[in-house]
Amino acid sequence: MRGLLIDNLPQKGFALVMAFALVWFVHEDKVSQATATVRVRLGLPDERILVSPTVDKVSVVIEGKYSALRKLDLERLQPILLNLSGNEGDQITFEPEMVRLPHGLTVKSVRPAAMVVRFEARIEKKVPVVVKTEGEPALGFRVTQLAVEPPEVQITGAESVIETLTKVETAGVELAGRSRSADLLIPLRLPPAFVQYVGPEKFKVSLVIEEGRGTRVVGGRPVQTRGTSAMGPTFEVSPPTVDVTLHGPATLLEALDPETLHPFVDTRGLEAGRRVLYTRAVSVDPPPGLTVVEVKPGKVALLRSSQGPAPATTP
Repeated sequence: MRGLLIDNLPQKGFALVMAFALVWFVHEDKVSQATATVRVRLGLPDERILVSPTVDKVSVVIEGKYSALRKLDLERLQPILLNLSGNEGDQITFEPEMVRLPHGLTVKSVRPAAMVVRFEARIEKKVPVVVKTEGEPALGFRVTQLAVEPPEVQITGAESVIETLTKVETAGVELAGRSRSADLLIPLRLPPAFVQYVGPEKFKVSLVIEEGRGTRVVGGRPVQTRGTSAMGPTFEVSPPTVDVTLHGPATLLEALDPETLHPFVDTRGLEAGRRVLYTRAVSVDPPPGLTVVEVKPGKVALLRSSQGPAPATTP
């Protein structure tokens, strides 16, 4: 009995190996499916612009023996090449035959199954470049000049879009907190769909920033007399005060102390005269950085209040 069991062991092992081999062979020979993504490369005519939505990849279901599918690298399938030259207003269908596969494998379905093709004529033109600014300069400062070089840019693209474009803006130039002039290199904003820029990638933007300017009226400043010697006559000024209007940087105007303004009239040459009443223009020496816009009234009357020494007579 023991000998019989020993004799049967090789036969049972062989049967087990054969059964396993049969299962493996059936499994490898079984028809299976796999899903993969295939890139789409489009060949486009130079003189036309594709304005319909493009399909850059499709999903395909591949069928074949498991052994063949197992060897297929789904990540490295060759792209579908589509030359759209000559197609106008058509619908391109993605046929299973467009996907190149090893022998024994087939494509059962493609999604999306088709792509609409619509072209427009390609045209070109030049449009002005406009600087787009954001924010405001530092308090008391303002932009006095804003220039861009070159002032125009060449654009190319679909006719329906190009015809509606009258300008192109730069990317935003931030002004917030600026108190100094600057030259900046700024790119253009992204172009609209179906439009391209032809030319430099960045444009020179020149900002001239100056302190804000304004005017200030200082009223009631007393008018002084200058030019009369200590022994000369004295004069009474009428009216005795004037209003002074000054122009300049806002910070200087705000910081101005009215007591530093001294309107005056020049009385030189009046000592030798015998007249009692004179009319003279009022002058003001402006503080540094400011200019005098107006003195009101501009002239005052001078009434001699003492004669001073009598002029010498020639014998």
